[in-house]
Amino acid sequence: MASITITDLEQYRQLQREVKQIAKRLENMSKAPGNIVADAVKGSSHDMRAKETLFTIIGLDQRNRFKYERLQRILEARAIRLNNNLLAIEAFVDTVTRSDIRRIIDYRYIQGLSWIAVSTRVYDYPSQNRARMAITRYFAEI
Repeated sequence: MASITITDLEQYRQLQREVKQIAKRLENMSKAPGNIVADAVKGSSHDMRAKETLFTIIGLDQRNRFKYERLQRILEARAIRLNNNLLAIEAFVDTVTRSDIRRIIDYRYIQGLSWIAVSTRVYDYPSQNRARMAITRYFAEI
């Protein structure tokens, strides 16, 4: 994201949710990677008098391992890309010199408050339009 827009700000919370969703997906994949296969074999110890026992062997199906690893790489790359977008937005907010605009961005786009709540917190006046118009004018100027 070279230049941040209002549309980018509007995506902030969704980007955060998607990063969490991907992290959860990767966590679940690590618990049960790919298709787990099982088989059983009969065997005994080196002592010929030992009773024959059934042993279970569990592992990852090699045919699907490569698909699993590719999916994992794709998800990890997407999470990195999304985190970079979030960092770009945060870096942009850090460059905003006007306190009211930074606060509007935080309340509206990062915390998700309504325009009335944002105006009340920033300007001490419950207005549907005041904060929205301030941010619109700010982006028209830059």
